[in-house]
Amino acid sequence: MMSFDARRDGYRMPAEWEAQQTTWLGWPVAEYREGLWGEHYPQVCAEFALVAQTIARYQPCIVTAHFSQAEQAQALCGPTVQVLAVAAEDNWVRDCGPIFLQGKHGQLGAAVFRFNAWGEKYQPYDGCQQLAQDMARHVSATIFNSHLILEGGSFYVDGQGTLLTTESCLLHPNRNPAWSRSEIETELRRMLGVEKIIWLPGNPDEVETNGHVDGIASFIAPGKLLCQSATEDQGEYFRIMRENRRALELASDAHGNRFELLDLPSPIVRERYGSERYCDCYANYILVNGAVISTAFGCPEDEAAKQVFAQAFPDRDVILLPVPHISIGGGSMHCSTQQQPRVVAPH
Repeated sequence: MMSFDARRDGYRMPAEWEAQQTTWLGWPVAEYREGLWGEHYPQVCAEFALVAQTIARYQPCIVTAHFSQAEQAQALCGPTVQVLAVAAEDNWVRDCGPIFLQGKHGQLGAAVFRFNAWGEKYQPYDGCQQLAQDMARHVSATIFNSHLILEGGSFYVDGQGTLLTTESCLLHPNRNPAWSRSEIETELRRMLGVEKIIWLPGNPDEVETNGHVDGIASFIAPGKLLCQSATEDQGEYFRIMRENRRALELASDAHGNRFELLDLPSPIVRERYGSERYCDCYANYILVNGAVISTAFGCPEDEAAKQVFAQAFPDRDVILLPVPHISIGGGSMHCSTQQQPRVVAPH
């Protein structure tokens, strides 16, 4: 049987601003990740419930919760949110869940990559490895498997043939040491239906994900990117973000177009709740039908970030939710969600 090829078989990964059917949201797990949330776990759960309820105002939200926490998740989220009990030991659905694809004949596909807990950083992760299959089967998506270890937060697509990723993550030896850059590119093209891959330097200092791109830059429209900026007093982080922005200034998309860049401010966060992995950036936002949602850190930069989001997405509601405890886990809303695109059969 001929292996799957997205472009040949009429599948693609839509951009996140395209019409969505559902947002999947992972629920924090206490049993296996005691060191991740610690004493803040009850507050983290309350904040995830707020995220779920906010999403549900715009479109269906399905929460994946470990069997041990599914009942609690449903009670906190309420009747507007569906909860699916799963075996996943983590809430970061973006990274261990499927990548949903849209078929040209109205099919829903699911690209399923291998997962090794961000380079064997956490144990166990058997349930996380199973999550992509669980989610895909729940919505009757056709499953396409890959041998590549890949997390969904490590790349963005523009839905028109261009993929954005980072060298610090995808080329890190803790993921696919036997794969060359060209082999990784070939597999991304095959599985996701893209043509051109743009490599950013990434952020080698970011230890949790080794510099996922969803903390650095994102496509917001064809030919347009939103970039996480930094200030000079942030030292090495400023230098790293400047290098990434410079790479984007020199890049072009699959159609040869240069990018228009829009900068997000960097929040000056005073309270990190003792977390060395604290995710203090607005770039880890999500899109739903009619809204853009990010974190309010309770600092002066929140208002500036709202203005940038309004400029980036003029036809959407801009919502900054007071959910700063979620960032204790090393990620935020984008890391913990996955969009399922709307698929419509041709007439």
